Amino acid sequence: MDIVVTIPKSEYVNDDKETAMYEQGGYEQFWQLSKQPKKINIGDRVYFVKNGFIESSMRVMRIEAKATASCEVTNRTWNGCLIFMDDLRQEQLEQVRGFQGFRYRWW
Repeated sequence: MDIVVTIPKSEYVNDDKETAMYEQGGYEQFWQLSKQPKKINIGDRVYFVKNGFIESSMRVMRIEAKATASCEVTNRTWNGCLIFMDDLRQEQLEQVRGFQGFRYRWW
């Protein structure tokens, strides 16, 4: 089942940099959650809320429940449930109020 997550406003610049690097090729993207969504599977999508709208989505390639990975763009290390993704798509979906954590797709 697809999930929806919010990109914090403080991370918009980093998100733009990470997207640019991903689009150049050879880079993997991941998203960190404090716990693994029970209903998510390989091939499902993660939808990203940015600027109050669902802006983009990516397909889940793999899920590592207790992992550590470093972001080559920001030089930060992330721990927890890491969802590794590919197939970035721009979306034109409904307005969404930001939230913490994740929600299952409702539309």
